[in-house]
Amino acid sequence: MNSSTNSNLWDIIYNMPRILRTVVICIIAEILNFITTEIFYHGLSIPLFFDTIFTVVVVFYCGLVPALCVSIVYNLINSLLWICHEGVSDPFIFFYTICGILIVITTWYFARQKSEFRISASVTILYLLLITMISSFCSIVSSGFIDYFHYIYFDVPDMMNPIKTFTESFVHHRFSLLSSCILAQIPISFADRLIATFCGYGIYRFCERFIERR
Repeated sequence: MNSSTNSNLWDIIYNMPRILRTVVICIIAEILNFITTEIFYHGLSIPLFFDTIFTVVVVFYCGLVPALCVSIVYNLINSLLWICHEGVSDPFIFFYTICGILIVITTWYFARQKSEFRISASVTILYLLLITMISSFCSIVSSGFIDYFHYIYFDVPDMMNPIKTFTESFVHHRFSLLSSCILAQIPISFADRLIATFCGYGIYRFCERFIERR
């Protein structure tokens, strides 16, 4: 019954006009990003964000513009949730949209060469590692600068506590605040990008094969 229902739902989505189908996929990805974050970060207290896995899926499946929309809307909704549920009025929270945009652009730059990903498993892994490293670099640097100004003008929210702990550790070792903010991002951002990139591509390939079988 469940399998039949899922099949019918997929048929409805797949047979939609392309633009409408893209919008529906983006909405589903947005919801799944929030669910994933709620489960792994808030529920299991894993010190990673898990908020871009399905954004990566959209990059591969739908392209640059839809993925940018997913990233920007996610950060906008997330900022509003902080205001509504936590009473935090902090404009720097939305500035992390810059990180999401850079992640989408760097991922898309390589993801558009889909045919090369199919050359072999080793080539696919190398491409995904390359995406991980470059998107991590962009995320680390941009987040580090945002954190720097965040520390100067506002208190960093408890949500960023793992990064806050790393930052304070570097500051105690007499690193400058800016370098501490950037260095503190390295373990969290790299691990998060590694998981998001490989999981996102894996989910994309699963969906693609499912469609082809149909």
